[in-house]
Amino acid sequence: MGRRSGSPVVREAVALFADYDDLVSAIEELQIAGFDRVQIKLILSCKSAERRLGHPIKDMRELEDEPTVPLGGWIDQYELTEGKTALATGLAYIGSLLAIGVVVARGGELAAIIATAAAAGGAAGTFGLWLMRLVGRGRAREINEQMARGGLLLWAETRNREQEHRAICILQCHSTRDVHLHDLTR
Repeated sequence: MGRRSGSPVVREAVALFADYDDLVSAIEELQIAGFDRVQIKLILSCKSAERRLGHPIKDMRELEDEPTVPLGGWIDQYELTEGKTALATGLAYIGSLLAIGVVVARGGELAAIIATAAAAGGAAGTFGLWLMRLVGRGRAREINEQMARGGLLLWAETRNREQEHRAICILQCHSTRDVHLHDLTR
């Protein structure tokens, strides 16, 4: 593959997974083996890949060695839970502060301030939880869409021969489909 001006060539191990739990296990094992989070990539979405490539994707294998696929990092379930919690509590806090400000500006009494803050905080927190459920559903839809098109792709950038060997071994342990190395200009 030719080198584009100013673009580095990266060596990656690639695997196609038929099972989400196998994908998660492979990612966790790669991290334990010393791979940085920035080295582990997943496709952002089928729709974003189709927009970038300019044609529909029938089979995820089409994307394995495609250098222009829009990639993103891995977010595990614990980070997702932390994000949900931060969003819900952050919105609850902001809602409470805004409500307190309105009641105080109108010369409200302490009981009214507390009641308004609790109600507004609860409503804003509930909105945050609803928003995160929506994000979770979108993520589940994307996983299902990729599975329907042939599986879940994972790229692990390797920095040396030792990492190449470790990545291939780990990926083969968790996925027997299309595990290979390639050089790409990203």
